Amino acid sequence: MNATFWAQLDARIARERGEPTEPAPGVADGPLVADAPSPAARSEASPEPDPETPSRPVADWSQILDTLSAATVAKQAQDQRLHQQSTACETLAADLEAAQQEIRTLRALLEEARAQAARQVHEREAEADRRVREAEARAEAATLRAAAAEDWLKRIEQASRDLLPDGRHAAA
Repeated sequence: MNATFWAQLDARIARERGEPTEPAPGVADGPLVADAPSPAARSEASPEPDPETPSRPVADWSQILDTLSAATVAKQAQDQRLHQQSTACETLAADLEAAQQEIRTLRALLEEARAQAARQVHEREAEADRRVREAEARAEAATLRAAAAEDWLKRIEQASRDLLPDGRHAAA
């Protein structure tokens, strides 16, 4: 707002109160000052305004007050909406944080389960390898024992042939 507006407003207020008005410097040509009745004209007119006719400044002020009241109500409604939105956002943020924490916990459990499964697979593979090696070693030992037994049987057979008289020796 500029100085002209305030000077015009002061002139209106003074005119309504019946006080002599002095035009502000630079605004003497303003529309309200030119419209203002001269002090002589005011004395000729009725000293009090008609009570049934609302004065313009009162109407202007009531409109300003109505506008301010409406703006205040709108601001309060907006503040309430913003507060509700803020509360909803805080609730959602808390829910999001809880969900993220649960995800981190589940990921940790998953990694632990994977590690445990990997350890168990490794242990089972190691156990199976050990058993296979033992079985192979037993099979090898059995093969060696069988070969040794066969060799012994051949020697025993040969020795028993050597013990037989010569005639039978050839027949056998």
